[in-house]
Amino acid sequence: MVLPLAWAALVFTLTLAPAQEMPDTPHWELLAFDTAAHAGVFLVQAVLTVFWARRQSWFPRLQAWAFSTVLVLTVGMGAFIELLQLLMDLGRRGEWSDLLSDSLGVVGGLLLMWGTRRFWQ
Repeated sequence: MVLPLAWAALVFTLTLAPAQEMPDTPHWELLAFDTAAHAGVFLVQAVLTVFWARRQSWFPRLQAWAFSTVLVLTVGMGAFIELLQLLMDLGRRGEWSDLLSDSLGVVGGLLLMWGTRRFWQ
C-alpha cells in the first residue's frame, strides 16, 4: 500500500506546484510532452494500485473488483487534480485534455496489468 500512496502523493505534489516553479518541458512534434507525461504518470499509478489491490488480503471485495475500482479511483484522482488546478491560484490551468491523457494512462496501465496478471498474481 505504501508505493501507490507514495506515488499518488508525488503526483499531487508535482501537479499542484505553482507554475513558476515548473521546469520548461520540451515540445515534441508528434506527441506533446505534457500528454505523454500525464499518461505515463497515471499508467504507473494504475499499475501500482492494481498490483497492491489484487495481492492484499484485508479486503476480499477489493481483490475481486480491483480493476474497476482502480479505474474509477485513478480517473477520479485525475479529475480532482484538474479541478484543484482550476480553483487554486497556482498559475496552472485545469484542462479536459489533461484528464483525457490521465484516463488513457490509467486504461493503458490496467490493460498492461490484465495482460500480465498470470505472472504476478
